[in-house]
Amino acid sequence: MEAMIVGFQAIFGDPFSIALLFFGVFMGIVFGCIPGLTAVLGVTLMIPFTYTMTPVQGLTLLVAIYVGGISGGLITATLINIPGTPSSIFTCYDGYPMAKSGKPGTALSIGVFASLIGGTVSALALFFLAPQLSKVSLIFGNWEYFAVALVGLAVVITMASNDLLKGLVGALIGIVLGSFGIDSISGVQRLTFGNWQLMNGLNSTALMMGLFAISEILHQCRDLSKEKKKIEVGKMSFLPPVKEMEGCMVPIVLGCLIGTGIGILPGIGQNASTLITYNQSKKMSKHPERFGHGSPEGICASESSNNAVNGGALIPLITLGIPGDLVTAALIGGLMIHGLQPGPLLFTSDLDVVGAVMVSYFLANIVMYVMELGLMKVFVRAVNIPFSYLFPAILMFCVLGTFALNNRTFDLWILIVCGILAYILTELGVDMAPVILGYILGPLVEKYFRMAMTAELGNFGGILQRPIAVVCLIVAILFLVLPLFSKKLRDRKNALNI
Repeated sequence: MEAMIVGFQAIFGDPFSIALLFFGVFMGIVFGCIPGLTAVLGVTLMIPFTYTMTPVQGLTLLVAIYVGGISGGLITATLINIPGTPSSIFTCYDGYPMAKSGKPGTALSIGVFASLIGGTVSALALFFLAPQLSKVSLIFGNWEYFAVALVGLAVVITMASNDLLKGLVGALIGIVLGSFGIDSISGVQRLTFGNWQLMNGLNSTALMMGLFAISEILHQCRDLSKEKKKIEVGKMSFLPPVKEMEGCMVPIVLGCLIGTGIGILPGIGQNASTLITYNQSKKMSKHPERFGHGSPEGICASESSNNAVNGGALIPLITLGIPGDLVTAALIGGLMIHGLQPGPLLFTSDLDVVGAVMVSYFLANIVMYVMELGLMKVFVRAVNIPFSYLFPAILMFCVLGTFALNNRTFDLWILIVCGILAYILTELGVDMAPVILGYILGPLVEKYFRMAMTAELGNFGGILQRPIAVVCLIVAILFLVLPLFSKKLRDRKNALNI
């Protein structure tokens, strides 16, 4: 309660923070509704511009972009069958058929309403679970942090890629990228190759912008010659028709519970959440045959789930310092740029910042609902902006934002090299999620493992005295081993069928 009260005071006591909340939601929806411009990109681009703001103002802006970016993906998913963000891919299955049948406004209002419910429920989970989890995390030692970070790494390797090997390769590349600079334990230089500019490691903002912004621009530039189809939307209503919402309670409840739960687990993210919720809702529906043909239940399942992940993903970020998804991985940069270390100590040292994150997330969902429905025609116009105008502007923001942080041209080289590397990797089928989470979680795994081994005088058996760490270690091993067994079973079954 104290964090909530302090958070409301921090937000409403500063008119500029309120303005940033509205601006962030607006920009987030714009980034979310334009295919290729994701919430991760929006947050990453804005991190350098928060440098001159207070921590409360900067994080209010970034959280608002996060909320708007995830929800905004439903606009193009519904109207042109192209998800604005990857998390809205299942919205295409039912949103587009409903829009095509002459009810685009209804499809959009159902999607935005489900987004509001999912985001609000996860905000309540953030209010009530985060403080309790922060108390539990205070008893965590080196073994526990090592095991939790390892679980996050194992989960993302397994679930972020269809190919376990490619997921592993992506994570290893991320771990290598996170190993540049001075070793935090021994103080020895690693992978600097005699270059003093690498002693502080790779600039995280430059790396993020390269992996997401530059690589996306390189991919999209191949289609610049193609003519974009202009889209339009009719009259919008602020509440979806009651008759259309019949049977939608079950998928919304499932979306809220599954989305929030998966958000709390490190590194999984929205895609897995929407997949599980959509399939489960279809199984439990009285009319499963309608799914994929314009079912309101399908829209509700997808949108409530992917927005519920947001609040859940913020919980491990502020309590353990471990991101729940890719956007919260980028938010770590927003915290660190203000000298804040995410983790349980935030609740004692910077309670106003923690409260501001919670309150801004809650308010951003309400602002998103009103703004997305009230300004839908504006966002549709944004979708129609030619990429030939849009990408040069984004590239300019990338260069200016990267250079402004440290005034180093070396960071621009990191931006360019990481962008080219990401482009090559995605062309080879390697997902960016294992790369970026390997970059963040890899050093944590190494740091806490080495600290634990030093404390135990090199005895790995010391982990057996820490039940939480043992459970997490078993879960991590299962996530890596089970896909191999399931693949062998499928191959054997196919061989028998032949």
